[in-house]
Amino acid sequence: PNSSEAHLAQADHLFRCHRDYEHAQEELAIARPGLPNSVPFFNLSGYINRRQGHWTEAERDFATAVKLDPRNPNAVNLLVDTFVLERRFPEAKLAYDQAIAAGMHQPIALIRRAALDFGETGDPTTLRAALAAAPDVDVGGGETSWRILIAMIDRNYDEARRVLAASPRDDFQDVDFSFYFPRAWYEGVIARAEADKKKTMAAFTTARAILESRLKNKPNDPRTLAVLAQADANLGNKEVALREAQQAVDLMPASKDAYDGPLILQGLAQVYTWTGDKNRALDELQKLIGMPGYLSYGYLKTDPAWEPLRDQARFQQLLASMLSRK
Repeated sequence: PNSSEAHLAQADHLFRCHRDYEHAQEELAIARPGLPNSVPFFNLSGYINRRQGHWTEAERDFATAVKLDPRNPNAVNLLVDTFVLERRFPEAKLAYDQAIAAGMHQPIALIRRAALDFGETGDPTTLRAALAAAPDVDVGGGETSWRILIAMIDRNYDEARRVLAASPRDDFQDVDFSFYFPRAWYEGVIARAEADKKKTMAAFTTARAILESRLKNKPNDPRTLAVLAQADANLGNKEVALREAQQAVDLMPASKDAYDGPLILQGLAQVYTWTGDKNRALDELQKLIGMPGYLSYGYLKTDPAWEPLRDQARFQQLLASMLSRK
């Protein structure tokens, strides 16, 4: 009963398996005195504080973990990611540069450092170069996703298809490193950009079936529901898509989870975008840029996912407001 390691493990279980952040914090409080220099302790404490929207405390915890172990990739990535979510890109880049200077030279670290430049500005130049320098790196399929995104920004759809075909994977990490989009999703995105309706419908139909099967294993998972809604939006199932997206938001509002909530709200914005309700899409985007999240100036400026909104004056005003905050 007095084992700090046991209470840390219990806190981790409550956090990951039950999203019970309050009781996880109670377990951490018991573990804390016996783990004064534990990187896993501070990483977990930061994780939980971040989910609860305690951003200052999360940053403090991750910074402590990095101070204890400056080349620990988990600690470094969590600190950098927290800065990214708060759209504090200069501090994110400085933290990564310090870790690289301390010896964290792995190719994946250089790629993720370059991705910060893209997230801040929308310019893929350094990210393109980092990916080209490490063609075999594809952690969880995340680098394939980036390569496809760059090809889509270039409107080089042949290259996007080549990149996707070159990967043996069936699914690929999203920007938050936790959700995996099926291969058919990217097939649909590429076909949609090319205005090939037949291929778009076929690909998103396949993606939808895969997402539905996931929901059978994990019913009412908010993130899966949010992506399923986007598949339905692209299939023209507007009412179904809106119902699914709103259900996902109701299950996981940002007030309940400050990390997942904005990702799910972004799904609702995407449904509005691809079902033609541009004003509601922009309303949701206005909410999103007012809270921490992965929706940065760079992604909003260049990601084809927001292409239908780019002819809107409100969208350009929203971009300009994000630029003025940097």
